[in-house]
Amino acid sequence: MARHEVRLPQLSMGMSDAEIIDWYVEEGEEVALDADLVEIEAEKARQVIPAPVAGIIRELKGDSGDVVEVREVLCVIETPA
Repeated sequence: MARHEVRLPQLSMGMSDAEIIDWYVEEGEEVALDADLVEIEAEKARQVIPAPVAGIIRELKGDSGDVVEVREVLCVIETPA
């Protein structure tokens, strides 16, 4: 199995962090490519981060209301090797 870290992307030039609004997945859940993972709010705009790979959610980093920095790990998806 391979581990894929999903990191908070920099969605605009001035963006340095974002608040987690709501998770759409739980640890242990299987997700498809491009499935909605988490809704974030950055610079007063909300955006949903999709799954970059299909696999099983192994770790969620942070809860609703937490602020995460750009490039910080949001979650880990385990994929078949």
